[in-house]
Amino acid sequence: MSQADTLVIGGGLIGVLTACELAIRGARVTVLEKDDVGFEQSSRSVGAINLPGGTPNPEVSLLRASAELWEAFQDRWGHDIGLNRDGWNIVIANDRDHEWLETERATWHATAGYPECELLDAETARERFPQLEGDLIALDARHGGHVDAVQVMDSIRLTAERLGVDVRCGEMATGFDLQGDCVTAVRTRSGRFTPGNVVVAAGLWSPELARQLGLHIPMQRVRAPAVETEPMPPGTIPGFLRASTFGAKQSHDGSIRITGGYRFSAMLHDLSLRDVRDLRIWAPAFWQNRKDVSLRLDIASLRHEMSAKAATIRAHNGDIVVPRGQEPRSHPRDRRNQLAGLARLIPAISQAKIRRSFSGVMDVIPDLQPVIGRFPDVSNAFLATGFSGHGYMCGPGACQAVAETITEGHTEIALHDYQPERLKEHLKMRDQIF
Repeated sequence: MSQADTLVIGGGLIGVLTACELAIRGARVTVLEKDDVGFEQSSRSVGAINLPGGTPNPEVSLLRASAELWEAFQDRWGHDIGLNRDGWNIVIANDRDHEWLETERATWHATAGYPECELLDAETARERFPQLEGDLIALDARHGGHVDAVQVMDSIRLTAERLGVDVRCGEMATGFDLQGDCVTAVRTRSGRFTPGNVVVAAGLWSPELARQLGLHIPMQRVRAPAVETEPMPPGTIPGFLRASTFGAKQSHDGSIRITGGYRFSAMLHDLSLRDVRDLRIWAPAFWQNRKDVSLRLDIASLRHEMSAKAATIRAHNGDIVVPRGQEPRSHPRDRRNQLAGLARLIPAISQAKIRRSFSGVMDVIPDLQPVIGRFPDVSNAFLATGFSGHGYMCGPGACQAVAETITEGHTEIALHDYQPERLKEHLKMRDQIF
């Protein structure tokens, strides 16, 4: 058996950053990751973040703390993460976009750590951002920017090594030994770990582990296609640029990463075995958001899932097996549409060459709020999952809050809206997915 003060299951942004926050507070930490650090969505994200500016919203300390921690990230951890501070710039191209903005602004003001916005008319927007040559009637400018997801994962991997975190890649957690309300061991394919505390930060695969600890998480897997171009001249994209059909940002190396937009997000829901159990929850939500989410039957994903399910059944002891090394499909048509939408607003993009196309998969909860806190019926197990595409927005604050709760017994970051207990109640889908 191997011992640690805290064992973190999951080697993505949330898992490894939580491990770093624990380690600087003096804890001995082990991280179990079934693939490699940041293999799944954490390295594929566009990395859009909220940043400090204007008057902070006192009601949303998680988002506010995350914004401040991103601002201080390089000074605190000593690594460049490609931080861009040029704002979120929301393109309004027609009346339907304007209707969307009116509803979305209310959500932004209620949920952002620094929620101030500035609505620019088309003339002012083009004076400030001359790159925007295509059709627009207004631009909503906000405090924020983006980070380079690959640089972030590289930096926290190096930080974890420096702090003495034991990161074990290729190590799949399969189950738990319980005595009363306490986890006494975490089982893996190669042995047992006996931690004082456990943090489940396994993203898409958290529900399988949570079920063994008595909690059902109604999580769905939503695939987000993306494309990355060859390097373009600096300043081609101003900050994090969002429009109805695309989202785009430019990295320090000049490459441009493009994802779905705010009204036509190109989110693809690959049907899975989970959908059968949670159909009562998800069917109304799918219908309500039918313009944003496309139901797909992906044979490769189902084959992976069925293979893992069969391996779990063969284990006979309740241990779970989840897929390793999954590469979600990326359809060329989706990429071309995203690139064409951006080129209509910024014609220079029409000259860009695609370097690669790929997809990430997000862990989506019906109310789009993360699940952060202690398991309801387990005294030494905690959850940090279900970030619903907002892991970079909320992540640093969530990781700090979990680490403070474990090491100090409390945190100043308000977590009442994110507690796991709420999953036992009726969850309502928000009107707007992103």
